[in-house]
Amino acid sequence: MALRSSTFGLVLLLASAGCGEGELAADGDEDAATPAFVEDINPGLLGPWGDAGAEPQDDAASDPSPESDSVAPGTDATLVDATVTEPLPEDAAAPPPPPPGPPPDCVRARITDTGGIGLNVRPDPSTAQPPLGNLPDGSVVEVHAHVQGESIEGNTTWFEVSRGDLRGFVTSVWAACLGPPGPTDDLFLLPFGCGESYAVTQGNNSDFSHNGRSAFAFDFSMGLGTPMRAMKAGTVSQTYAGTGPGHPCYNGGGQGCINDANYVLVGHADGSQTLYVHLSEVHVGPGDGLAQGQTVGLSGSTGWSTGPHAHVERQEACGRAFCSTIPMQFADVEGDGVPQTGQTVTSQNGCGR
Repeated sequence: MALRSSTFGLVLLLASAGCGEGELAADGDEDAATPAFVEDINPGLLGPWGDAGAEPQDDAASDPSPESDSVAPGTDATLVDATVTEPLPEDAAAPPPPPPGPPPDCVRARITDTGGIGLNVRPDPSTAQPPLGNLPDGSVVEVHAHVQGESIEGNTTWFEVSRGDLRGFVTSVWAACLGPPGPTDDLFLLPFGCGESYAVTQGNNSDFSHNGRSAFAFDFSMGLGTPMRAMKAGTVSQTYAGTGPGHPCYNGGGQGCINDANYVLVGHADGSQTLYVHLSEVHVGPGDGLAQGQTVGLSGSTGWSTGPHAHVERQEACGRAFCSTIPMQFADVEGDGVPQTGQTVTSQNGCGR
């Protein structure tokens, strides 16, 4: 009888150990499952970070091995509980994705190869809605984001762009990426109105007068009184408007008229300055802030000049009106942005405003 009692007690002890083992396995399986807070995260955030930042679970937690299933007689179950992996707190979730925006090597784009019809700007990355506006070939726009949308000629990438007050989406098929502005490429636009075309009568490093200090100047042939537009936003630092109708140097003259040319000098945030010379009228004054495309005056032939034209140049800042010129590239001129003598160029200055 004593033997039967002892055997019954042993059976009870093993049964008790077996129950403890079953409870540990259930806790382990539950803890190894995906924490509830992960399921609330937008699946789109998982991406390269995997399971929203949750640490990988040990294989034994989700698929216990025979060793992990065993509990030695006499083992305290509470000691084993301490090894179970706990869910990560919510503040340990994956970091947020980087802010939307274009790659650093594509923050601007030039509209090109549309066959002269221009590129429509849409309210969303598709052709489903009427366009908000149109960007002519050669237009340079700021790129705010790259998004996926309707497939155009097999390409689903669209750019969110802006130019002046016009902002929307364009297909990347006819928008060529440009890098960030550099020291000689800072979104300067031609000094006349949107869609106007003029020939370059004298480019850089000419044998006539664009050499030495003026090596990087440009002359554009145009009639008297054509509005001259600010090539880039800035602040007027100096002007001269003393040569008016009836002055011997108003309609041009020889080298003796060199100091009688009307001009406007504009300073820019990058430390350079631009000069507009031979004006027939000056429409701004020192201290005036200028938006790109704003009229600074009217073209003319004042000073040392052989006829009405526009003379513009970019200079290093030296504290006076006539400093050494530095290279300037126009974002609305195809190729390297530097107009050549004899070339006819079309301005995008003021387009989309």
